[in-house]
Amino acid sequence: MVDSKVAIVTGANKGLGLAIVKELCLKFDGFVYLTSRDEERGKMACEDLKSSGLKAEYHQLDVTDNKSIENFCNFIRHTHKEIDVLINNAGILFLKDAKEDKVYQAEQTILVNFLALVHFTERILPLLRNGGKIINISSSSGHLSRIPSEEMRKNISSAELTLNELKILMNSYVTSVRAGKNIEDGWGESPYVVSKVGVNAYTFMLHRRLVNRGIFVNCVHPGYVKSDMTRGAGSISPSQGCRHAVRLALAPDRSGCYIWHTGAQVPWDGPDPRGYIDGKL
Repeated sequence: MVDSKVAIVTGANKGLGLAIVKELCLKFDGFVYLTSRDEERGKMACEDLKSSGLKAEYHQLDVTDNKSIENFCNFIRHTHKEIDVLINNAGILFLKDAKEDKVYQAEQTILVNFLALVHFTERILPLLRNGGKIINISSSSGHLSRIPSEEMRKNISSAELTLNELKILMNSYVTSVRAGKNIEDGWGESPYVVSKVGVNAYTFMLHRRLVNRGIFVNCVHPGYVKSDMTRGAGSISPSQGCRHAVRLALAPDRSGCYIWHTGAQVPWDGPDPRGYIDGKL
């Protein structure tokens, strides 16, 4: 068991995360861990996979909870010693008609989508084998052009920016929302945009840090995936949306990239690529 390969998918009891697990069960030669905040739902998802002839391991993991992260990392360390693939899929989205106030939406979105992702990744990073893969599920919303302020875009995309400085920037967005100044300060209206821009910035930081270990780090915009999070809206199914994340988990040909739903590499700091079709602007 110690010598077998290990893949981990966060937020995987339904939707895109579950579709990623299914594909890995079919194509990945090793243990596939389906993790979720809700243990009952996660175990039910594993049972459903089993009834379809697929085998996934289950472990509870709430990426916003330090104790849960500690328990999970200890389990992996003692059971497998190392991992080969990490796919950070867990995330939240408040739709435009959400009833929660704007401050709560900003706090929770930055917490779950960015801060928790970073914290969990940093905690499990020592267990990632040289030559391993990290795939961060992003969005078209994560393109740098979605941040209105040119100065803010320059700060976020700087190769000199440290992780601590990036965290400070993301927290300063929440502070701006609390003060009702997020538009004035150049952040725009969407906490989801800010969180996913942060995820992409972290992806490129990790690439620069880990390239000497041969670790592939990429972020993926899976497309507009139909899910509970979008209340069923979307243009593609989870099984269609998972394909590039799984491809990069199995046989990446590049690192430090923002991969679009077409499979093309999109310049993160280039023109707004929301009209991207067949890899051409």
